[in-house]
Amino acid sequence: MEDDELRGILREWEAPEPSPAMDAKVHAAWRGAYPSFWKRVWTARVSIPVPVLAALLMIAALLLLKFGMVRPIEVAPAAAGGYVTQGSAAGFQPVPNGEARVITVQEAR
Repeated sequence: MEDDELRGILREWEAPEPSPAMDAKVHAAWRGAYPSFWKRVWTARVSIPVPVLAALLMIAALLLLKFGMVRPIEVAPAAAGGYVTQGSAAGFQPVPNGEARVITVQEAR
């Protein structure tokens, strides 16, 4: 008989509404346990073994060389004197007076 009385009382009882502070705590706990999609994307970690990374870098370098995005330095053949020059004097104009003047920092101010 006690169980019937208890069941009747429990059916009549209504749970109190949660306070706004409780809602805020639950919301914060949910955000902490399940971060947003973008936060997961920007903080994701990917482990790549070193040999795989080295192979990918080599393939990328070969592709860049093949398609001309990076060109190797061309070395001119050695001249009779044994010196190699790569500069061009096209458009060179000498300084009118041909003198160089060295100034100190105080003179530059």
